[in-house]
Amino acid sequence: MQLKKLKVLGSNYIGLFTITNDNICFVPNSIDERALKTIEETLDVKTIKTNIYDSSLLAVFAKMNNKEIILPSFILKKEIEQIEKEIKVRIIETEHALGNLIELNDTHIIVSKTLNENDVKQIKKTGLELLQTNIARTDVIGSAIILTNKAFLINPNATKEEIENIEKTLNIKGGASTANTGDALIRNSVLANSKGILVGEQTTGHEMTRIEEALE
Repeated sequence: MQLKKLKVLGSNYIGLFTITNDNICFVPNSIDERALKTIEETLDVKTIKTNIYDSSLLAVFAKMNNKEIILPSFILKKEIEQIEKEIKVRIIETEHALGNLIELNDTHIIVSKTLNENDVKQIKKTGLELLQTNIARTDVIGSAIILTNKAFLINPNATKEEIENIEKTLNIKGGASTANTGDALIRNSVLANSKGILVGEQTTGHEMTRIEEALE
């Protein structure tokens, strides 16, 4: 499993700009070729350039697994048409920036307690086993955890009970770490799939070791 450092659009918060599964990675239209090549080689994926809601902050609005991408209903039609050429699109009628509030793999989805009953009802139609929870006293769980099909990486302020609940529900193990020299909102600073891990360039060696141990 490869582990490398990266900047995207000059930022160490690489997870804000990118969403990946085991096969493809969506990246901002303005990404540079060096970063593009690093993503492709480290994660062993095909990269696709797009913006979401005319924004380069893709992970704020969307998340995906190997089967489909989940998008809020306010995404632009031209963006839907571009994205659905690569993967099945599921639109959720909501006013929320969904990427901040959900995280998923091929079998499970974790959703924030911020999402209302109608949002959750629509998400349940994915057929994924659903866990609605907050993590580390934040409702922005899309930034607090990374799921792959093998493991998870979680905000180090998560409680023992929260971690145990996720392990039991998802039947996978994981670990906790910061990245970028102390960022606890781990998904903002890390991009990972089942084949590789990318971290922001300010991530320390100690953090990289903990991240790799959690996700391998």
